Amino acid sequence: MKKSKIKLIIAGVLICSLFVGQGTCVKAAETATNANTNVAQTVNSMRIQDDFYNYVNRQWLNTAKIEAGKTSNSAFMEADKSLTEQKKQIIKDLLANEKNYSENSDEKKIINLYKNYLNMDARNKEGIEPIKEAIQEMRNIKSVNDISNLSIDSKIGNSLLDLGCQVDLKDANKNALYIGPTALSLGDSDEYMKPTENSKRVKGLVENYYVNILTLSGYSKEQAQTKVDNLFKFENIMAASITGKQETSKDDNAIDKQYNVYTLDQLDSMAPNLKIKAIMKNSKVEKADKIILTEPKWYKALNDIYKDENLPMIKDYLEIQNIAAIAPYLGQSFEKASLEFKNAYLGSQGDISEEEKAINMVNATLGDPFGKIYIQKYFSDKVKNDVKDMTNEIIETYKTRINKLDWMSEATKKKAIEKLDKLNIQIAYPDKWEDYSKLQIRSFEEGGSLWDNIENLKKFAFEKQISKLNQPVDKTKFACPPQTINAFYNATSNTITVPAGILQGAFYNANASKEEKLGAIGTIIGHEISHAFDNTGAKFDADGNLNNWWTAEDYAKFQDKTKKVRAFYSNVKLDDGKNVNGDLTVGENIADIGGMTCALDILSKMQNPDYKAFFESNSSVWREINTKEYAEMRLQYDSHSPNKVRSNIVSAQFDKFYETFGIKPGDKMYVKPEDRLKIW
Repeated sequence: MKKSKIKLIIAGVLICSLFVGQGTCVKAAETATNANTNVAQTVNSMRIQDDFYNYVNRQWLNTAKIEAGKTSNSAFMEADKSLTEQKKQIIKDLLANEKNYSENSDEKKIINLYKNYLNMDARNKEGIEPIKEAIQEMRNIKSVNDISNLSIDSKIGNSLLDLGCQVDLKDANKNALYIGPTALSLGDSDEYMKPTENSKRVKGLVENYYVNILTLSGYSKEQAQTKVDNLFKFENIMAASITGKQETSKDDNAIDKQYNVYTLDQLDSMAPNLKIKAIMKNSKVEKADKIILTEPKWYKALNDIYKDENLPMIKDYLEIQNIAAIAPYLGQSFEKASLEFKNAYLGSQGDISEEEKAINMVNATLGDPFGKIYIQKYFSDKVKNDVKDMTNEIIETYKTRINKLDWMSEATKKKAIEKLDKLNIQIAYPDKWEDYSKLQIRSFEEGGSLWDNIENLKKFAFEKQISKLNQPVDKTKFACPPQTINAFYNATSNTITVPAGILQGAFYNANASKEEKLGAIGTIIGHEISHAFDNTGAKFDADGNLNNWWTAEDYAKFQDKTKKVRAFYSNVKLDDGKNVNGDLTVGENIADIGGMTCALDILSKMQNPDYKAFFESNSSVWREINTKEYAEMRLQYDSHSPNKVRSNIVSAQFDKFYETFGIKPGDKMYVKPEDRLKIW
C-alpha cells in the first residue's frame, strides 16, 4: 500500500487521459540529432492531400528541436515550458517573502522541499545513510514470516504484493481494498514472457542501473551482479502468472476478470504461506469490508514461491526495489546514475537544470498547494466559464447524436442519455482544496532532509488513503493538480476533468475563433466525454458502477463496431514501417473519433463555418518530434495512437474533411466511404 501501484486496468481505464501521464502520445519519429533534417525532406515535398499532419505543421517540424534532458518537443512541451516559467516565478515570489509565512503554512512546505532538493552538499553529506537503514533491516530478516510481519513503519516497502484502497467497481459509492500483483522492473509481464529486441535492450539497461546503485550503496560489483541476477530470476517466475498487456488489450472483458471478491479467510486458505492476515494487519487494512483480488493465478504463484528456501532470492528482489525507490533522493552520484539510465533508455541527451528538477519535484509531491497558488496568480475564471459553456454544448450535441443513432434501441439510448445527464464536469481547479496541515516538511536547518521529507509525504499519502477504506467515495475530488497539462475521464465517478494547465498554448486561446477552439480544446473535451462510451467506459453505468446497461443486441452491435476500429488501426503503418497496435489503442481511438464527431456537429449549425481553420487547429495540437527510443517506448506501451495518426487518421473518417481539402481517390489521405469509422 506504500507504493500504491496496483496493476489494474484501473490505472489506465477508470481514469482515461488525453495524454499518457504527463507526457504526450508520440509519432514514430527520428532521433533528436537528425529530426529536423529528416522531417524537412518529407514535408517540403508533401501535398496536403497526401499527409495533412506534415503539411499543416511543416514550418514547425522544420525548425523544432528537442532540448537537453528532454525526449520530445510538441505542443504539449511548449505549454509545459510556459507553465515551468510560471512555476519558477511562483518559487521566486515565495522565496522573496519567506519570512512572512508561518512554519506550518503550505508556502513554507513548498520552500523547504524546494531547498531540500537543491542542497546537493547536504544530500552528498548524508550519503547512503537512508539506504543503510533499509539494508540493515533487510539483513535482519531470517524467514519469509519476517517479511509478512514487516510493520507499516518499517524502512522496507513490500512490493511483493500491492494493497491499495480504490473505488469498488461494482459499488462506486464505496472504497474497497484491492490486492494487485508483484511490481516488475520491466513494467509488464510480456517483457519477460514475450521479449522483443527492445525488451532485451531495456533489460540490459535496467540491470546496469541496478548494479550501479548497488555498488554506490556499498556492495562490490560481483555482489551487486548476483543480487540483480536473483531479482530477475524471481521476476521471471512471477511474470509467468501475471496477465500481460497483449492479452488484456485484446479482451473486452479484461476488467470484469480482475474483479474477484474474496473474504480474508478465503485468501488465507488460498495462500497459507503468505500469512495474508499478518500482512494486512501490519498494513492497517485488516478491517476492510470488501477485498478484491485482481489476479488469482498470480496470488497462488506467489504463495508457491513464498518459502524459506527461496528467501535469499526474495530478499534480493526486495532490497533492490527499496534501494531503487530511495536512490533518486540521495546525492550526486545516484543522480548521475539515474541520468545515465534515463538518457540511454529514452534517447535524451544532457540534462535539465537543477532548478527545473526541484520545481518538478515540488509540483509532483505538493501539487495541490502549489496549484492553489498557480490558480490565484495566473488563471482567469473568464476562461473557466468559456470552457464550461463549450463543454455543456458538446454534451447536448452528444445527446442529440445518440438519439439519432440507427443502430441503438430506445431502451439503450435512454440509459446512454442518463449517463450524459449525470456526467460530472470539473473545469480548471477544485471547489475545495486538500488539507496539508498534518504534513511536516522540515528544512535541513530544522533537522530535516530530502529523504526524510519524502518519507513524510509517503506516510501522509498512506494515512490519507487508508482513512478512505470502507468509506463513501468523494466524487467531487478533482482528478489532478490544476496545473496539469492533460484532461481526464473517470469511469467510476462519471466525471470529465479539464485542468487549468491545458487551457493555454495550442490547446486553448481565448482570442481564437470558435472553429479554432473547437478544433483544439473542443475535440479534447469531446474525447473525454467519448471515454464514457468507449470499449471499457461503456461497461460502466451512469452512477459509475461496472454494470451492463445495454440490451444484448445493442451491445453486440457496439462490439462489432469496436472490432472494426481495432482492425482499421492495426493496419495503419507509421513512417518507419511499423504498425499501430489497434488493440492497445482502441479506447483512445474511439474517443478521438467521438470527440471530432461532436465538434463537427456544432460547426454544422454555425453560419458559414470555417472547416479549414477547424481541421488545421486540431492538427496543430498533435505536432511533435521525439527521440527514436522514446517513440519506440510509447508505441509499445501507450494506449494512445501516435500523434500523427491522431491527426491524419481521425480527420480522414469525416466527409467534411474531404470536401474542405479536395481529397479524392488516389490521394494518400483517402479512405473509402464504406471503410470510414462511425460509432457515436
